[in-house]
Amino acid sequence: MRFGTDVQIRAVGAWTPPALDTTAQAVAEGRLIPEVAQRMGITALPVASDISAPDMAVRAARIALDRALWDGSELDVLIHTWIYHQGHDMWSPPHYIAKLLGATNCLPLALHQGCDGGGLALQDAALRLTADPASRKALVSSSDRFVLPGIDRWNFQPSMPLGDSGTAILLDRSDEPGAAFSLLAVNTYVAPELEVLVRGDRPFADMPMQVELPFSVLDSARKGAELLGSVAYDHLTSLVKATLDDAGIEAHDPRLRYVVLPRIGAGGVATLYMPALQDLLDVEYLRFDDLTGHLGCGDWGADLNDLHESRILAPGEMALLIGAGAGLTWVSAIVQAPENVTAQGS
Repeated sequence: MRFGTDVQIRAVGAWTPPALDTTAQAVAEGRLIPEVAQRMGITALPVASDISAPDMAVRAARIALDRALWDGSELDVLIHTWIYHQGHDMWSPPHYIAKLLGATNCLPLALHQGCDGGGLALQDAALRLTADPASRKALVSSSDRFVLPGIDRWNFQPSMPLGDSGTAILLDRSDEPGAAFSLLAVNTYVAPELEVLVRGDRPFADMPMQVELPFSVLDSARKGAELLGSVAYDHLTSLVKATLDDAGIEAHDPRLRYVVLPRIGAGGVATLYMPALQDLLDVEYLRFDDLTGHLGCGDWGADLNDLHESRILAPGEMALLIGAGAGLTWVSAIVQAPENVTAQGS
């Protein structure tokens, strides 16, 4: 899906709690097996002890709004995405976030898809801005807080520990200078036969967390690993080729400098992503997960925030972001640093 330079990522923001649960601590206290820790390649996870998940999203959004010099009341659309409990049942977190931001004129929406929610919400927001002339400014937010007894952050998925965070991405349709990135293209590839990777052989339940606590996908993911591995290469290859085509560039385009890898730990990246990506692209590969682990839907906002804060993209250069989520849906996007650089917020 091509957006070209019509949709700008005006600003990004991320907020992670300062407290860290280190891998060394988890191993020493018997909460994590040393062999699993080695496969993860993660140093520490951010842990939120005194703030809710939606409030982390609010903090991240305020960072982004300050960088864009926007007021919350200017937002036309707000899409919030997450994978785990937001603190209340039968409740709308995006309306809460909109209220605290003063975004009283926007449409608050929820996208509860899986770990690819950040990428899919980015695509949805861009589509809304493109299709509706009345919608000019959008916020994509994410947040998650993984706590016991519901979730064991170190042992929820094989070699993929979970960190707490809030993230925010602001988009607009504008040719004004000062944007963080242009969103050139977003594309998806769906493999519904892989929904079993989370469901496993559990019976259908009548209420959340009824079957087991803490909830884990260790067994189902292990059983489905062979199926996932058998299709990942072909599906990722098709997805990346389609995204490059939508962005109007070739795989060897010198402006495509980086691939930002999903925050799923060293083992998962090496097994599921690198074989296909390295056969297609001769670029530098970036991992930003050393001190965060997997942030669920927040990987996308956090990756864009790290790209922005590191300033590693020169004007006109591009990066490809990629990830997947339960279902299974892969998402990839290509962003470009603006050609004409104007001073941006820090």
